[in-house]
Amino acid sequence: MVDIVREGSFRDGFEVGYRTVRGTAVALPSIPEQPVTRGNSTPFLMGVRRGIEGALGKDIDDSSQD
Repeated sequence: MVDIVREGSFRDGFEVGYRTVRGTAVALPSIPEQPVTRGNSTPFLMGVRRGIEGALGKDIDDSSQD
C-alpha cells in the first residue's frame, strides 16, 4: 500500500484539496506551479494547501482567525 501523504504528488494533493472544498462536480482549474516544500511537509501536503487556497480564492495563513 502506498502512503499518499509521503509519496503523492503536488498535483494529486492540489486535486484533493480543491475537491474537498468545491466538490467533484466542478472542473479542476489549472494546477499552479509547485512551491518549495516547507520543512516538515511533503509535496502532496503542499498541494492540498494550494488546492484549498485555490478553492477558497484566498491564501490561508496558519496564524489567522476568520
